[in-house]
Amino acid sequence: MSRADRTVILGGTFTPIHNGHRALLHEAFQTASHDGPGDGHVVVGLTSTALAKRTRSDPSHADLLGPFEKRRAALDAELDETAAAYTATYEIVELTDTSGPAATRADVDALVASPEAKAQYRAHELNRERRESGLRPLEIHTPPFVVAEDGERISSTRIRNGEIDEHGRLLD
Repeated sequence: MSRADRTVILGGTFTPIHNGHRALLHEAFQTASHDGPGDGHVVVGLTSTALAKRTRSDPSHADLLGPFEKRRAALDAELDETAAAYTATYEIVELTDTSGPAATRADVDALVASPEAKAQYRAHELNRERRESGLRPLEIHTPPFVVAEDGERISSTRIRNGEIDEHGRLLD
């Protein structure tokens, strides 16, 4: 990969994958697949089970995510489908801490973050860490929430609770 390539990073648990996740992934590929030289690259951090247990308000919720390798396989299949529409390549890395490679990789240009307040706070904290380490801050790209048929945002929790499907359709 040449330095002309734009590298974009994002992370999460991605379980179950839903249209909100797809919006984040498309934003990452669109940002990486810019005009000009280079094809771009997307780095997707997938939260390890141990990190999920440490970062959840109720650590038992991490058990609902399923095994890391199963989540990785589902994400890889989704990324193969998404990447087909873009020039950018991708890789999946395991996130074992909340900062991940976004805080330390000098080759990263942009971060895609959910519009959730917690995600936005983390994005700005990552840039603070980068500046303190002598790295340039990342562009922060934030697609809007994707809403379900009822006008509420699509979330993995709502899907697991049986309220909606991955596309935001209401379930009985």
